Amino acid sequence: MMNARKFLWPAVITAVFLGAGFGRTAETPPEPSASSVVTVKIHTDASQRCDKAYDPSVVTIKAGTTVEWINLDYETHTLVSSEGGDPCRQKELAPEARVIDVGQFLRQATYRKTFTKPGEYPYACHLPFHRMSGKIIVVP
Repeated sequence: MMNARKFLWPAVITAVFLGAGFGRTAETPPEPSASSVVTVKIHTDASQRCDKAYDPSVVTIKAGTTVEWINLDYETHTLVSSEGGDPCRQKELAPEARVIDVGQFLRQATYRKTFTKPGEYPYACHLPFHRMSGKIIVVP
């Protein structure tokens, strides 16, 4: 019986550690499902954060996923489709080309958009002196 206990305790201790997550390798988080909602937060003092104003600033989602933006800043912003190489100096797209177009995006407000078509959708706040940008990447 004594020998059985010698071998049993290491097995019990190993099981406890593995059950608590010790000894596990890093796991890749699952991709969002087509019916999920992904949240993007606008930080406080976002207008001076450039491509770090949104958390996360780049989101990759499956087609059919909804993105919800929440304005946690103390300022009003806009949220408009944009283009340009420099993330701090995005150019607003013409109204007919916009996929994302929110006028006054007030403090504590939320905005939801479901993306159904694969592609890249950069966006920005286009108020004077607001240097904010982000991007939604939609995969099939």
